[in-house]
Parts: sequence; structure tokens; C-alpha cells
Amino acid sequence: MYINVKLYGDLKTHALGDKNQFEIIIDPGATLENIFRLFAISEENCVSLINGRRVNKEVYFKEKDTLVLFPQICGG
Repeated sequence: MYINVKLYGDLKTHALGDKNQFEIIIDPGATLENIFRLFAISEENCVSLINGRRVNKEVYFKEKDTLVLFPQICGG
């Protein structure tokens, strides 16, 4: 099944090719944790949104979901 992926900030270095927005094919039943492994991204310093909602790594994808990943911002 297809999902859309958007990577922001330092996570753009994990993008496929030179674009930070792209579509990938994943197996049915794939979780966010599978995507972190696929792109070698650490989930600890990353904010994850699927279709605009913050999610945890155990969430399952549906066809045409949009995954947005961006680094957590710290400040003071």
C-alpha cells in the first residue's frame, strides 16, 4: 500500500533522493516503528504525525495516509 512521507528539519537527510516529500510502498500491517527502522531515524527525538494527528510508534498505517516527521524543538 502507498503512504505519503514528509520529512522536515534535519530529518530531510533521510529522504529518498533530493525531495523531502515522497510516496513509498509499505506492507499492510506496517507500523510507524517499521518506518523509523526503514529510514534509520531515532524516534526519541522526533515528532510523528499521521494525517495531522500525533501518534506513537505502534500505530498502523492505512492506504494513502500522510506521515509527517520533524525533530523535536527544545528551547528555554
